[in-house]
Order: sequence, then C-alpha cells, then structure tokens
Amino acid sequence: MRNSNTRKFRGGRLAVPTTEDHRFPEELALEAVRRFMEDHQQVPTAELWTAAGLSPSEKTIRRTFGSFRAAARLAGGF
Repeated sequence: MRNSNTRKFRGGRLAVPTTEDHRFPEELALEAVRRFMEDHQQVPTAELWTAAGLSPSEKTIRRTFGSFRAAARLAGGF
C-alpha cells in the first residue's frame, strides 16, 4: 500500500502578497478616524462607522482605543 503523503512536492513557492504600508494597525485605524471626521465633521459613533462600512470594524476601534471619542482625541480631532 502506498501513502500519498510520501510524494515530493514539485510545485513552486507560495507567493505571499506584501503590502507597502508598514505602519502599525493603530496608526492606520487613527488615520481612518481622521478621514471620517474630515468627511463628516463629527466624531464617529459605532452606528455611523458601521453604516459607513469602514475598516477597521467598530469593535476593533473600541477594543484598541476604548471608545470612538478616545480614538478621535488621539487622532487629533474635535
């Protein structure tokens, strides 16, 4: 009986896409909050953020910064 797991892999290397943006996720989240405040002229709320379909998710913003108000303060907003 032959085990199919004993064959050698003959394929190429798996290419993993890289991004050019090497900032920390927190910086990217704060940039998203800044853009929201510039576009809407107000501090985002969880409801507005979710309705706008923005990334990162509202749960990520709240988990990372504690609240949208705290994220807005750190982003240099209102």
